[in-house]
Amino acid sequence: MFTHKSLLEAYVYAKDKCCPSLVHEIYEPDAVLSISTSENAVAFPPKVVGADGIAQTLVTDFSRRFTQCRTYYVCDRLAPEEDRIDRLPWLVLMREEDSASLRIGRGYYDWKFNRHGRDAWRAREMHISIDHMVLVADIAGDLLQTVQSFLPYPWLPPKVLDSSFGFIGESNPSFAFLKEFRSDTFGVRHGRMVSAA
Repeated sequence: MFTHKSLLEAYVYAKDKCCPSLVHEIYEPDAVLSISTSENAVAFPPKVVGADGIAQTLVTDFSRRFTQCRTYYVCDRLAPEEDRIDRLPWLVLMREEDSASLRIGRGYYDWKFNRHGRDAWRAREMHISIDHMVLVADIAGDLLQTVQSFLPYPWLPPKVLDSSFGFIGESNPSFAFLKEFRSDTFGVRHGRMVSAA
């Protein structure tokens, strides 16, 4: 069983490293996943019921579309409210093989947990809000590797995000798109997919 923090770390590991079997340790068998997005080009089912379906959606199907994925929790510290975590900001950096592109996105996670023992938890509900996502041409994968190399994983303090993205964005015009993903832009909704290619 997991603590709040280790459960979130296990989720990132399962999704980013394509380990669907780990999903059954993270979620209750009848857990509910819901996903909302303001990006028309990002296709996810709005609701998935059960750990099997969650594993299929967030791990197996996801890994067919995206590789070299890193999902970051953008916070100074985790502050759960007993059986829930509300509006935890996330950032994702990954490669879309079909288009030879970098995908960078941001949004929020909402979690609800069931207790199993003194300090052991499983997720019973999860909501993923995708607020903004950009598609950037990156044929050789250099942009992705450069950006990921500057960020601690998976826990990313907002000040580190801002200083890293500020430095990279100002040093090379190819990284100008990063300004849309600094911490003060979280919560600003965008209504369509933006191409920075």
